[in-house]
Amino acid sequence: MNIAELLLEIESVTDMDLERAAAVGRAYDADPELRPVRVGGDPARTKVEGSMEALIRRTALPISWLTQRVNTRQEFEGGEIVLRPGRGGYMAWDEADGSRRFLLAPNKVDHGVLRSWADGERGRLDRVADLFTRLCEAIDACYGTATLLPRKRALPPADMGLGDIGWLNFFGPAFVERWPALESTGLPTTKVANGGVVIRIADEPWAIDDAARQPVIDAVGWGALLRSWGPSTPRGIHVPSYEDHMRHSPGTMEMPWVRGEIERAAAQSERTRERRYARVRRQREAAMAERRDPGEVLRENEWSTSFDADDWRSFGRRLFRRLGGELAGPVGKALLEEIASAPLNLEESVAVTTDIGLIEVRWFIDDVDTVDIYLFGPPELPGVVNAEHERWGEG
Repeated sequence: MNIAELLLEIESVTDMDLERAAAVGRAYDADPELRPVRVGGDPARTKVEGSMEALIRRTALPISWLTQRVNTRQEFEGGEIVLRPGRGGYMAWDEADGSRRFLLAPNKVDHGVLRSWADGERGRLDRVADLFTRLCEAIDACYGTATLLPRKRALPPADMGLGDIGWLNFFGPAFVERWPALESTGLPTTKVANGGVVIRIADEPWAIDDAARQPVIDAVGWGALLRSWGPSTPRGIHVPSYEDHMRHSPGTMEMPWVRGEIERAAAQSERTRERRYARVRRQREAAMAERRDPGEVLRENEWSTSFDADDWRSFGRRLFRRLGGELAGPVGKALLEEIASAPLNLEESVAVTTDIGLIEVRWFIDDVDTVDIYLFGPPELPGVVNAEHERWGEG
């Protein structure tokens, strides 16, 4: 199978929202023949019917799509669109000292181009260059390049250095600020709305020599080009930092891992809560498995209120000791934690024997941090619980 020979890669650390994402769709819609026909997972299955802009608006952020424009037995041409709310995504890992390290992962648009299509009609390469420029402008790019896949190597992070000088090169305003000579290389140059420039080093991308790349290399210096890189490669030294790029693209300065780590911690807490709930429920059921049917609860007498989960543990422990019976033993111990860790929207009850008679303990969770408690039982129940609640409130 013939795979796309030319790859357009564009990165952005703009403050992404749905309107800017929709602009990416419009950039494709301006030349429907170059627009993907399918997007989605692996493989891309969603047909692009109507416009890319409309599809992006319907999908909303975040978007993480593989794209296809051509997919036959003989040829394949595709790419990728990754647009997340805010400044992008992030990678994280735990350090040996127990801390967490974070790296920004820019939003991006990649698009492959088959040489068979590009050579099939005069002017198609100009259309590819126009698409590249529109996408850079739409995504408020910080860096982009169009490189031949046979020459292709993984790009270093855009704040480490340049992996190559491509047929097309986009340098965002932070690059131009650092190297003003990028605007006067003598090569065909297009300035875009955010202050960056697209530089085209040759008419065609298929046979570019080092001489064609030299004017751009002269503008940025050899130090900006990296032949190898790794965790120890300095960031924001050979080329502008992501913070430099963000200065030219106003918006939130909250890094994506701030919210991401909050969500991660919440997910971990929820998984812990679910495991704890399952464990203590089994313990409570096991403790009650061998007992006889306690009979019917008198429901005319009720006491109810709401607690924060931690307050319920504090008060419930005290109340269960006061009521005695099953609540003062293994049943009560497990039931106390079962109620505190119960999942959202759960309503359940259990009848237990106490020193004042049979009571029903009913609970409902309408918020993960709030427990609604209802107690039903003999006439003296409300007075006993009220008295204990008052003493608990007084400390």
